[in-house]
Formats: sequence, structure tokens, C-alpha cells
Amino acid sequence: MQSLEQAIQSNQLLYAGLIASQHSVGDGMPVNVRECLQQLNRWSNRAKHFAHIHQPDANALKRFIQFFYRELAFSGTHNQGDSCQHSLMHEVMSYRSGTPVTLAIVFSSLAKRLGFKVSCINFPGHFLLRCELTHTADNGLAGLPAVLADCQSNRQNTPGSQGQYLFIDPLDGRVLSGDTLEKMYFSVIEDIDNESMPKEALEPASSDEVIVHMLNQIKAALINAKRYEQALRAIELLITLCPNNPYERRDRGVLLHELQCPQLAIIDYQYFIRQCPQDPAATLLAHQVKHMNTTPPVMH
Repeated sequence: MQSLEQAIQSNQLLYAGLIASQHSVGDGMPVNVRECLQQLNRWSNRAKHFAHIHQPDANALKRFIQFFYRELAFSGTHNQGDSCQHSLMHEVMSYRSGTPVTLAIVFSSLAKRLGFKVSCINFPGHFLLRCELTHTADNGLAGLPAVLADCQSNRQNTPGSQGQYLFIDPLDGRVLSGDTLEKMYFSVIEDIDNESMPKEALEPASSDEVIVHMLNQIKAALINAKRYEQALRAIELLITLCPNNPYERRDRGVLLHELQCPQLAIIDYQYFIRQCPQDPAATLLAHQVKHMNTTPPVMH
């Protein structure tokens, strides 16, 4: 889908998320993408007035976080398959409730409108936000658990300034300390030889990585709601973005089978079996394919 790919390439995460949601739900549930983008503009204007944001420093960030989670009352849930309204971007904006990745998209898109350097991080087990701040002797960082990561390797050194990162939980706006990040990392990644968390774990995710993550949540939420035709539309987008991912082909096969399209399902099953012969699911699917009835129904 050309418009989605263009939005991803231009790093317009919210626009890309809205297009993906619009395509997934189809024409039966129209999504007003323009109205959602205009809503973001209105929130940006309110934030400037409410939070008195004139320059994107740490004090302004504190006020913006308060604006986002108190004034706008955004909140989050860990249960990614709980409800489609937490995963479909237009519903996230309407109900102001989402998963870590959908909230991260809205937060970062709004923050960038206000001049903040905010990125999404595909942290193990939990999507995070990273805000880069340039601090001087009096910048408002006092009281915030800033991770003293050197940002100067990513840009030209500025005399009298040093870059620092603030890491934010998109579910509730908490600024996370380095110790908390380490604990979160090792609660998910246990069997490794390194005693410290690698720097790569805190690197920004690419735009396509963020949208693929969101689409996988949309797919899971729609399947959970038994909205199989719409879930199939989400998988079609995933296959467009990740054409060589055999697991998306497997999942499409499962949905096609559920939708009484066995001949098409077999094609996807066989692709998965060829690409992942050692996967335990391949053996089960191979046995299933042998017993699938591909005879078209007789029309009377």
C-alpha cells in the first residue's frame, strides 16, 4: 500500500498508524484520518497554552507529560489483546487509551509538534519512549531520573552543553531510572552471558518496526474479537511490509482456513512448511494439509 509506505518512509508514525487502522477495518467502519490529524493539531495548541511550552527543555517536558496523562487523560493497558480500541489508532485517539506502542506513537507525534526530540524504543517486553535533552547548569533535570547516556556521539558537540536521555513509560508517563531499565530488561532477557544491559536495547526503533509492531497487535486484537476478515486485512499489510516473513504467511493461512478458503490456506501452509521445516508447527500443519478438504462446495 503506497500511502502507508510513504508515511513510514517520511517518519509520520501517527499518519502511518491511522492508514494501517483504516485499511484493517475496511469500508464498513470508516476512519476519518483527516479529523484525527486535526485533533493532534488542536492538542498541540492546547499543550502550548496549558503547559506554557516555549522551548523543549526538561521543565517543559514535565509539564507536557502532565498535560498528556492528566489534562488529556491518556492511559494504558498491558493486555495487548484486550480490546481493538487499544490497538486501532483512531480508537486510541477517541478513547484515549492504548497499549505501550500505540500510546508511544501518539505521545511522540504530539511531542515532536512541540519541538521535543522523542523516539520510540522497541524495548524487550515493553515499548518505551526516549527523549533527548540538552542540559546546561539550570535546565530542570533536577528530580528526574535521567539516564546519563552520552548523546554527543550522535551529533556535533556544543560548547557548554551535554546530551542526556530521559526514558518514559508510555503507559503512565513515568520517567524511568537506569536501574529500573536494567530490571525490566533482565526480567525478560534472562539467559545471556552479559552482566549489563547492552546499549542497543535503548536505541530508537525504525518507523517500519514501530508500525509492524502495532499491526501485529491489531491482528491479535481482531482475531481475539473474531473479526477474521478484518484480521486478514491487517495480515495483508504485514505481508506487504514483511514479504519474507513465513510466520505471517502461516497466520494468513490459519485465517483463510477459518474463512473457508482451504485452497488458499494450503498455499500459505506449504510456504511456511518449506521455509521453517524445523518449527514444531510445520509438522502439525503438514499433517493437517493432508486431511484438508479442498473440494469446492456444490451449488444447488
